[in-house]
Amino acid sequence: MHPIMSPKRLRHDSYRVAWICPLEVEQIAAMEMLDERHSRLPQPSEDSNVYNLGSINNHNVVIVGLPQAGNCHAATVVTQMRMTFKNLKYGLLVGIGGGVPVETDYGMIRLGHVVVSEPRGTHSGAIQYDHGKANAGYFERTGSLAPPPLALLNAARELSISRELIDNDPISENVKKIRISRQTPRRFKFPGAANDHLYLADYEHQQKGVSCEDGGCDKDQRIPRPINEEDDLFVVVHRGTIATGEKVIKDAKERDDLAESYTVLCFETEAAGALTDFPCMVIRGISDYCDSHKNDEWHGYAAAVAAAYARQLFFHMSIEEAQR
Repeated sequence: MHPIMSPKRLRHDSYRVAWICPLEVEQIAAMEMLDERHSRLPQPSEDSNVYNLGSINNHNVVIVGLPQAGNCHAATVVTQMRMTFKNLKYGLLVGIGGGVPVETDYGMIRLGHVVVSEPRGTHSGAIQYDHGKANAGYFERTGSLAPPPLALLNAARELSISRELIDNDPISENVKKIRISRQTPRRFKFPGAANDHLYLADYEHQQKGVSCEDGGCDKDQRIPRPINEEDDLFVVVHRGTIATGEKVIKDAKERDDLAESYTVLCFETEAAGALTDFPCMVIRGISDYCDSHKNDEWHGYAAAVAAAYARQLFFHMSIEEAQR
């Protein structure tokens, strides 16, 4: 069921939470998660962002996209947004990301799972892996990114606990809120666990621009893993460190080396820009394995589960805390 378009027109200072979507497919999924949509508000001429306003569980939300993916664009959008909506307290950076196929407490990270930033060890929840200085024989990463706000970390914890105590998954139910229209056939649907293929790290994709099946990638080079056909019934969520950088990782060996160095669960390209001066929680649906075999098949579903998880957080956040 799509969100109700309300004639409600609030003030700029009524909005406390930002929802940032780097890609168009992610913004579509985000807007479908709203309970109601609000009328747009005027903004300064210096602010070139386009906002979609609404509410989830009585929390007023500003949804904004990026003109292009990347840390620089994220930083610009956040700066302009905070100029217009001065009472924003924190944000959710929601979209797709490249997963590291490692084991966590919830099993191996796979396509269609969700990874959420959370402080672990010496890391704040997100690191900028390509920011540092070159020393003799090694690269020293410098600087750090702000951790997610405590209110969102508490909400993530409560959501995790509540999901353990119920039989039906509210995140999977939220995915169903997205309409499958004629314009986007199967775009947000679960592609099926049988279409989740992980290749050996040293096996390169055989034909650029063509799928593995059509390009002749050797099926014997896939890593055998059990198929769980119930993955579309209960979304798996992992919490830990997310890596951000200027480039998209498309090399499995580089993925594994960086993951081992920094104990990261997934990679993305906007968190450093958003987190520079704005407390955010990063939420990523896993759409590929950061290797040469990556394609767009899982983009829609990965965007959907990330948005569905973000929506559910609003049911575990204090309304008084968000509106203060």
